[in-house]
Amino acid sequence: MKKIPLLFSIIIPLFFIFGEENTKLPDGFIWPVGGDSIETKLSSLFGESRGDHFHNGVDVSSDNEKVSAIENGTIIYSHYKSDNPFENESGSGNNVWILHANDILSAYYHLKDGRSSEILEKHNIKKGDFIGKTGNTGHSSGSHLHFVIATNQGRKIINPLTILPKVKDTRPPTIGSLILTIGKNKTYINDGDSFNSSNNFPITVDIADAGERKGQRRGIKYIQFMVNNKVYKESNFDELSLSNGIWKNESGLTFNDLFFENNYYIGNLKFLSGDNTISIKAIDFSNNKTEKAFTFYVNKIQKK
Repeated sequence: MKKIPLLFSIIIPLFFIFGEENTKLPDGFIWPVGGDSIETKLSSLFGESRGDHFHNGVDVSSDNEKVSAIENGTIIYSHYKSDNPFENESGSGNNVWILHANDILSAYYHLKDGRSSEILEKHNIKKGDFIGKTGNTGHSSGSHLHFVIATNQGRKIINPLTILPKVKDTRPPTIGSLILTIGKNKTYINDGDSFNSSNNFPITVDIADAGERKGQRRGIKYIQFMVNNKVYKESNFDELSLSNGIWKNESGLTFNDLFFENNYYIGNLKFLSGDNTISIKAIDFSNNKTEKAFTFYVNKIQKK
């Protein structure tokens, strides 16, 4: 099967393969792996920070487990280390891409070595058919399946949680302290604190969603930041689109608009002298909501 170079180490450039744009999403997808325990295996979610880029899919913790096609389709691409054992392994490791109806693409990353002969011989595939087994190939810190859904000739990535069967999640996100970063130094700000400020510095906040597995730190779907009772920033994570070479979510925000040093980035804020309030609303992918407000006193110091 023809090897196609990767775009952004994630999406293959399919712009020249397909015709007219069609974004209608079909019904009836199944989870490719995880089964009845998917809610405890879903370790990373769509739109999270990966240091310098968005996480563009979902991760399912799994080892040597059968991976299935989420819907009928055609295998258009697969690449395994064995295709060229002398080249550097790509971040996606062993991977398979399937084209479904309405130009929907699904991708399955980090598969275990040992590609099934059917992947090369049988281009048409049915829902539930065997693709491979979960592994730890490529840039992976543990055995899992990284799963991606894309459309619009690969220029739009869809949050899989919006179209796959619902996953149980009864726990709301947690909102930690505000973090003021000055160079390499960090100051943690809690409700009722006071501090001196002479300039505008990055303010971030630690937000995480554990889901049904205690101790997990996953991303969230929606955030809203209000500064002194005015909406300062809102963001939603149902899709990412490529625009002029830059990935943005549907709120029009880039990675650097939303993250700073792996925490959610509020902004380089100009505080008032005296009391200031930052209010935060966080909603996870199951619509569990958490709200928290921080009121703190700022003593503005004049530069000499």
